[in-house]
Amino acid sequence: MLRKLAFCIAMLGLLSPLALADSGKLYRYNDEHGRVVLNDRIPPELISKGYSILNRHGQVVKVVPRELTEEEITLRDGSKGERKQRVLQEALQVKADQRLLTIFSHPEDAERARERKIEALDVIISINKSNIARLRSEYDVTQEKAAIQERAGEDVAEHLLDKIERFERQIDKLEETNTEKEKEKVGVRESYAKDIERLKVLIEQGRK
Repeated sequence: MLRKLAFCIAMLGLLSPLALADSGKLYRYNDEHGRVVLNDRIPPELISKGYSILNRHGQVVKVVPRELTEEEITLRDGSKGERKQRVLQEALQVKADQRLLTIFSHPEDAERARERKIEALDVIISINKSNIARLRSEYDVTQEKAAIQERAGEDVAEHLLDKIERFERQIDKLEETNTEKEKEKVGVRESYAKDIERLKVLIEQGRK
């Protein structure tokens, strides 16, 4: 008789969720012996094992999976160091995105800024080219004077040699500067290309 009564009580706990539905929801989980339990609460030590939430009709409305082990988390998301580095990179990306949106409200703004920088560099290059042309002209005149002295069997005047050397240094410096400015133009295009593409992504995300 006692065995039969115990069996009835167990069946009531497992098969009659409506009897416990006054609380509004039920939890279904496995106890420490692996048996399925229906109850209006879960022992705290079993929450990490996962459970299901049922409504008053006994229908599953949510499944909470068990907590993953550290090994499983590593397999899924990488090591702690990798996860930390990823979080750091994401935080830096958020900060960079905020700064980008503060500077530019639209990709076209970045495109106009890019063109202004390139135009400024082109102005410097153009001025340097004009100065190089002028220096070459003066260099040629000075070279011709030195050649006349040499053809006359005279020693080239020291001041002419100094001017020739000075012109050569100035021309070389200006040409190096123009080479650097051309590289800067490439860098500006590459940098703004990344900003423009990122702005397009951020704007698209904002529309969703």
